[in-house]
Amino acid sequence: MSTQRPQRAKKSLGQHFLHDQHAISRIVKAMPTAVKAIEIGPGPGAITEALLQRVDKLCVIEMDDQFAARWQGVAQENNKLSVVHGDVMKVLEETVSQVQPEWIAGNLPYNLSGPLTAQLAALSLSGGMVLMYQREVAERIAAGPGSKTYGGLSVLVRHHYDVKRLLTLPPGAFSPPPKVHSAVILLTPHGNTPICEYNQLQKTVRQGFAHRRKTIANNFKKELSREQFEAIGIDPSKRPEQLAYEQWVSIALALPES
Repeated sequence: MSTQRPQRAKKSLGQHFLHDQHAISRIVKAMPTAVKAIEIGPGPGAITEALLQRVDKLCVIEMDDQFAARWQGVAQENNKLSVVHGDVMKVLEETVSQVQPEWIAGNLPYNLSGPLTAQLAALSLSGGMVLMYQREVAERIAAGPGSKTYGGLSVLVRHHYDVKRLLTLPPGAFSPPPKVHSAVILLTPHGNTPICEYNQLQKTVRQGFAHRRKTIANNFKKELSREQFEAIGIDPSKRPEQLAYEQWVSIALALPES
C-alpha cells in the first residue's frame, strides 16, 4: 500500500504526527487482531498503516481535506479501509452507529481533547480505546479521587471503562514536536452495568466541578440539602475532587429530574 509522505501539519487542526516506531507498535498491539476499529485523525498514517496490518476492518475519520482524499484513494484499493471525511465532533456518533467498532484509536487533536473525550466516554465498546493526549490531559483522565488533577473527565471515563496509562512520549516522537510531552491512555470495559444514564452523570459532573474550591453541598445547594447528601452516604463538606465515581452516580440519581 502506498501513501505519500509526509504532509505539513496544520496548527489550526492541532496536528502533531507520531513517528516513533516503538510507540506505534505499543499502541497498535494494545488492540487484538482481527477486530473492527475506528481511528480518529489518521493524518499521514503512521498508526493507520500498522492498524491495517492488524485489524479486520478500519474506518478512519479525517477532517483535513488532503489527508481525507489520500485515504479515500487507498480505500479504493484496500477493502479493509473506509473513510469518513468530516469533523469528528459532528460525525463520531453516526460513524460508530454505522461501523459498530470494537475498538477506537487516535492521536487526538490537542484543541479538541476535552470535549471529544466526553463524547467518547459515552460509548460502550466491547473492546476499548487507545487514545493519545497531551500528558497533562492524560494525567487528569487517569487521576483518582483526592488528586489535584482529578476532574470531570476522570469521572466520566469510568462510566464504562477502567483506565490505564500505557506510555509517555517526549516531544521528539512527533513531527512537528509539540511543546509538551504526550501520553497514551488505554480504556478497557470494566463490565459493570451503569446504574444511571451517561447524560445524567455528565450534567451532574459539570455542575459539581464548576466551582472546585466549593464544597459539594454548595455546588448543589439549590437541588440537595445537607441532610439529603448524608442520606446517600456523602459528606456534604467534601470537595468535588474527593468524590469517587460511585458517589457521583449517587448524586446524579438523587438530583430532582429537570
